[in-house]
Amino acid sequence: EVLAGTKEGCEKSGDFLQIGDWRLARTCETCSFSRLSISSQAHGQTSQVFRDDGTYQPGPSTDFNAFDLTGEQGVTRASIVYGDKAVQIRDWRIRQVHPKLLSVTNENGNVSRIYRSDGTVHDNIKEWSGYINEDLGEPTCAYLTSKFLQLGDWRFGEIGGHLSVTHKDGLTAMIYRHDGTIHSGPRTDYNAWTLVDDEVLAGTK
Repeated sequence: EVLAGTKEGCEKSGDFLQIGDWRLARTCETCSFSRLSISSQAHGQTSQVFRDDGTYQPGPSTDFNAFDLTGEQGVTRASIVYGDKAVQIRDWRIRQVHPKLLSVTNENGNVSRIYRSDGTVHDNIKEWSGYINEDLGEPTCAYLTSKFLQLGDWRFGEIGGHLSVTHKDGLTAMIYRHDGTIHSGPRTDYNAWTLVDDEVLAGTK
């Protein structure tokens, strides 16, 4: 906690979504591909990196880490805007495109990840793009607390040091572990909807 003065000038500036010990952030300004990473601070591990060609790089790895504020592959400057069951991180959009579908999409139309309410995950299916409707919409049911990010019927939530992606119907589609590994569903453990609603830090209910 800063009681006086400012942190400005001490760190490379960059914007990110922080959920407990986790960050979702655009990384590597100089790379040929735009990247969105999911990283943990606990062990400095990156669990997943989405690329704008619709592919992804699984962890564990230490590159493209959103807690890296000094390296070339670290977090970049990015505006964060909330919309209708959506959040946009510069050229990336995470959006509920259907009550049962959450997509991670680059502005070029490539979809790097689809989470489904049946607990499964899918790759580049462009008809489920978060940019089919270009308008982000008025901020609705898209908000961040200290423990979770809620987008419509979906939550990214920190539980037991891990980050889970869960639909409100009860199935977890993905768990990102702090050791950098990923564990896909369908599963019922690490349910982010068991987290108590908390103060809204950004966005709106």
